[in-house]
Amino acid sequence: MIYSVQQIKFEILAYMKEFGGEFNDWYVGIAADPKNTMFQIHKVHQEDDIWLHKQALTFTACKTIQKYFLDILKTDGEAVSEGDENTDCVYLYKKSSHTIP
Repeated sequence: MIYSVQQIKFEILAYMKEFGGEFNDWYVGIAADPKNTMFQIHKVHQEDDIWLHKQALTFTACKTIQKYFLDILKTDGEAVSEGDENTDCVYLYKKSSHTIP
């Protein structure tokens, strides 16, 4: 299901609140294939770690969401400036000793 910018921001904030920690304990990214990115690149454990991804309408919507979390709430993450129409998912995970970062 595709969500609006405000819906995604709200759901991410609710998720962070549910699982706790400081905002900088969380990593927020953008990817075309968020599961592959989280599990292969960031080494998130699918079964044991806390993670979430949401599909946005456009890449621009994803950038707006990510900018809010990185710039305003100071979560961890690498700002993504380029992407195509398939780069439409925002993902997040709670960092741990085995995730990168």
